[in-house]
Amino acid sequence: MQETGTLFCETTVIGEKSVGKYGRMWMAFMKENHYGRYRSLMRFGRLKKKAADVNEEAYELLETIEERWLSKHISKAGNSFVEMYKLRTQARMMAEEVVLSRIVRQYH
Repeated sequence: MQETGTLFCETTVIGEKSVGKYGRMWMAFMKENHYGRYRSLMRFGRLKKKAADVNEEAYELLETIEERWLSKHISKAGNSFVEMYKLRTQARMMAEEVVLSRIVRQYH
């Protein structure tokens, strides 16, 4: 594309994975705690890919923990919507803490 005498290159990224919630949290952790590694990944264009991988791994672990926890505790709730909601919320909160400590707040 020609504009005011300067040549600009148009690029399109196809199939790039979304960084996601846990990927963004991991990037912030790395920037704050391991700045050298963060800059290295950024400089070589691998930061977003690594963050997307971290996000994917985090969600897989989150789902696994929630499923296991709910399978152990679901029979106690009966058919009550409120009890089921409380159980699911509790499972999500517990699983998120594990994901944050095991995956997000780690050097990758």
